[in-house]
Amino acid sequence: MANSTGKNLLDQRRKGQAFLDELRQFHQSRGSPFKKIPIVGGKELDLNALYVRVVSLGGFAKVSDKNQWSELAEDFNFPRNCSNAAFALKQYYLRYLEKYEKVHHFGEDDEEAQPGNPKASLPVGAIPSTYNYQQHVVSDYLRQSYGLSTDFAQPCDYNKLVLSLLSGLPNEVDFAVNVCTLLSNESKHAMQLDKDPKLVTLLLAHAGVFDDSLGSFSAVFGMDWKEKTSRDFVRFWKEVVEDAEVRELIWDKSSPAQDGMSCERWPSLFHPPRNPGISDMEAQRVLQIAVILRNLSFEEANVKLLAANRTCLRFLLLCAHCNLISLRQLGLDTLGNVAAELQLDPVDFRTTHLIFHTITKCLMSRDRKADDNGVLICEYVDQESYREVMMLLTLPDLMLLMASLEVLYLLAQLGEIPCSKIASVDRSIDLLVRLVSVDLHTFGPDALTAVRLIEHQASVDQAAEVRPQLVEQVPAAGQGAQAPGEPPPPPLTPPGRA
Repeated sequence: MANSTGKNLLDQRRKGQAFLDELRQFHQSRGSPFKKIPIVGGKELDLNALYVRVVSLGGFAKVSDKNQWSELAEDFNFPRNCSNAAFALKQYYLRYLEKYEKVHHFGEDDEEAQPGNPKASLPVGAIPSTYNYQQHVVSDYLRQSYGLSTDFAQPCDYNKLVLSLLSGLPNEVDFAVNVCTLLSNESKHAMQLDKDPKLVTLLLAHAGVFDDSLGSFSAVFGMDWKEKTSRDFVRFWKEVVEDAEVRELIWDKSSPAQDGMSCERWPSLFHPPRNPGISDMEAQRVLQIAVILRNLSFEEANVKLLAANRTCLRFLLLCAHCNLISLRQLGLDTLGNVAAELQLDPVDFRTTHLIFHTITKCLMSRDRKADDNGVLICEYVDQESYREVMMLLTLPDLMLLMASLEVLYLLAQLGEIPCSKIASVDRSIDLLVRLVSVDLHTFGPDALTAVRLIEHQASVDQAAEVRPQLVEQVPAAGQGAQAPGEPPPPPLTPPGRA
């Protein structure tokens, strides 16, 4: 019995020594050799026994997940005063046996450095988990000592948007324009252009309208990117603006001045030069920027900056003379919003001349090209159609209410016949008068998300003049009998209001 026990111990020592030789050769090939065996509790750690025991439990990962290192420490009979035996076993296994286990037990590929290209190994604790940005900070005392500047650029909320527009990368530019569209339509946190006025200049440059003082933008945005993005905004403006005087705003300086009937316009005589729609990339981008400027023009803080920007004024004039209806309407609306803060240059300036030219053209032009349609509407739209439009005003739908009022407004402009038919609808005047004092918040919070409310408060004198007249027109609560079969109008006036 004693001989068998001694033979088993001898075999275990041979297996342990063979395992150590193989383990040393493995680490030597990886460039992480070791000579001394780790000591725990005053004696050498049996790496072979530790490896066999951990592998039998499923490997290093499973033992760590189940937190079984304390149980392993009990198997090795360490002294009781060795309180960190479990932690020591885990660290020594991670240092000597973890890579060996992956290669020889699980059959994974050894991706570490080979003998010809050794790689220095670092302990896990030496790898920083965060980057120390303070190492780049130089104190004001050292800056003054070495003659460095102490004037730092102030951080701006729109710095990333400016950099995205400057980059010229299609994804970055689209992202910046979309973000500007959302911010311009935000009522609570509206975009403040005074924080970074370059934002307007860059947006206009992406629409092909450049600041004369920034020639680099014209060279980069107009020439270099035209070849890479296949977007020619100079050609776009020449094709959509027909007014010869306004076309001078878009002619590039490198080309000589030409008359209104240049050779480039003859092909459009038989074939339209542009196909309007979502496929027209230039028109869509210009339309986006026009929407942004129109939304920004409703904010008081932005009106002065937009009115003082001559490049923005040129863009709005181009939009106002454009043959695209939506773009023309946006240009005229924005010009109307900034007109109160606009400081005109002397009359011999081109922009001032074009502003008066635009006003004269809008006043003298025939915006109703089909007057005969008005006659047909007056004669053939029956009374029942007017009644249906008036009934739509009683529905609790804000968008439908606005559309119905717009239809009635346009019909009333056609003359006496439509006005008489509107007045002939039972209780139509009563309903229209009640809409004067309606509170839009009664439609619910969801209805207000589709529109943007802009309140124009009248002065005290104007309110004093208007209020008595409105009170006289409001009928009493019990006035008027309900017609048979006629649905009663809803109480549009909220409780507590006159």
